Amino acid sequence: MVQLTKFQKKVLAIIEQHFKKYQESPTIEEIRDKMGLSSSRSITQYLEALSKKGLLRRERYKGRGIILTKEMEEGETVQLPVFASAGCGSPSVIAERTFDEFIEVASNLITGKKKANLFVIKAVGNSMNEAGIEDGDYVLVERIVDREYEMGDTVVAIIDDSAVIKRYVRSDDLIILKPVSSDSSHRSIILGEDATYKIFGKVLRTIRIPKSFDIKYAPIY
Repeated sequence: MVQLTKFQKKVLAIIEQHFKKYQESPTIEEIRDKMGLSSSRSITQYLEALSKKGLLRRERYKGRGIILTKEMEEGETVQLPVFASAGCGSPSVIAERTFDEFIEVASNLITGKKKANLFVIKAVGNSMNEAGIEDGDYVLVERIVDREYEMGDTVVAIIDDSAVIKRYVRSDDLIILKPVSSDSSHRSIILGEDATYKIFGKVLRTIRIPKSFDIKYAPIY
């Protein structure tokens, strides 16, 4: 049994609740505000303590880089189809329906989501590596058709029958799909009114399968 202080328990609860509601980790500032504190340093210290106790780990230099290490505890799982491949570079990978491959994930990761609206897509390229999506990663995507996407969402867009993963930005009548990459050669894709495209879904999280394992049951990062 891991012993936690009162404030460590509160920080952990805030992180778990944020994951459940938004399918992503909170920032240090969001945790600080929830705690009613003025110092971000104290939150960093709580996170370091929780990390040492094996309850989470942090990815450096990412605003939402908190990863709960108990997300894949034994429990119910659900199979999701691998819908397509998506280039994280130029739109060069044809979006084909390939339901011959499935990935099994913990059911608690899709709490509140309709399974029929969820699919998995494989990323190709490195134009989203600064957003935590590397070449060969899988991403969990929710198809959303009843509302406008928000600025800064990571989305899957279908452009001329090709699929891409990019950061969504809207400016006047233009849709801008921006790379988030350490490689400066990647350029934004600008879509005007005459462009043939569809914003197909929002990326909820990255699913990274270790290359040394050939398994369906995949750890979630």
